[in-house]
Order: sequence, then C-alpha cells, then structure tokens
Amino acid sequence: MKYNNVKIDLQPRPVLQELIEDLTNKMLAQKQVLADCGEYASPTLVRGLQADIELLDQVIERCYAQQELINMRNEQLIGLN
Repeated sequence: MKYNNVKIDLQPRPVLQELIEDLTNKMLAQKQVLADCGEYASPTLVRGLQADIELLDQVIERCYAQQELINMRNEQLIGLN
C-alpha cells in the first residue's frame, strides 16, 4: 500500500508552550496590579505581589529549561532511529 498524503513531522513540539504562555500572562497581570497599586498600597501587599512575580519568573525559567531538555532528548531519539 502506498500513502501519498502522509506527512511526517520530526520537529519537536513545544509541549510546555501553553503553560509558559499562561504563566507569563499571570506574571504580567501581577506586574500590572503592582504598578496600579500606587504609593498608598500596603507594604504587605506590595511584598506579596513582588514575591509572586519572582516566583512566577523562576517557574517560567524552569519551564523553558525543561522544554530545552525535552527538545534535546527528542533530537537524540531521532538521531538514534
């Protein structure tokens, strides 16, 4: 049997892309809330927002690193086949 319409895509898919986008949007929203707080905001609120932003940034960086590892693993698997 011959399949003319079969397309084989060996490029790795960014499996974490949707998560990275969601986390980035959340971080940007938190940054906007922090910017909108103004000078009369509670110091506790400001510290909490800053901590959230820092945590989100760290998680995003880890997601990017994990995606790179996934890509490298997929490239190695393709090379072995």
